[in-house]
Amino acid sequence: YYRLSKINEKDILQLYFNSIAEYYDPHTGYYPPKDKENFDISISGKLEGIGATLSQPNAYIKVERIVPGSACWKQGDLEVGDLILKVAQADEEPVNVVDMRLDEAIKMIRGKKGTEVRLTVKKADGSIMVIPIIRDVVVIEETFAKSTIIKDSLSDKKIGYIYLPGFYADFDDAKGRRSSLDIKKELVKLNKDKVDGLIVDLRNNGGGSLLDAID
Repeated sequence: YYRLSKINEKDILQLYFNSIAEYYDPHTGYYPPKDKENFDISISGKLEGIGATLSQPNAYIKVERIVPGSACWKQGDLEVGDLILKVAQADEEPVNVVDMRLDEAIKMIRGKKGTEVRLTVKKADGSIMVIPIIRDVVVIEETFAKSTIIKDSLSDKKIGYIYLPGFYADFDDAKGRRSSLDIKKELVKLNKDKVDGLIVDLRNNGGGSLLDAID
């Protein structure tokens, strides 16, 4: 109910545009700017921000996860369970984010690498703390391909296993990570270990870069 109460005209416009697009072509969709930004993050596996996963079960924005190695992980004061009350850009006036839409608050928290954001948070013990964080590039490791070797005890054979969650690619960085190149590296590694077979796990892979899928 809380999320439904926050629906605005832009959300309705998105539904309207997608209804028209999908009527004529099931493969065409409309991404508003916030969804396009999230798509770019999901397909590249990185973003510029603080490195915290947030949720909004009610009027308060809650920290659900801290990404290891991220800006807020290195700073050390932000913890899972903290409630974010205000957001300030460096020494500017803090903005109250209680009862604000989650996507609008996230837009304020994200920002260019090297810039500062100050979060006013409520801790589990009820205390209030202002936490300054210098934004950095956040790498989302679960985006990328991973491999391991499974040994079959019955046949004594070694089976290579590669998990590919999506056909990711960084379209803004020619030297960025691509799923096709990462798969090649994993195959080279498994071949050095002389595996007898290979499993490529594409479960929950929603697609992504067509070029990388072809490669």
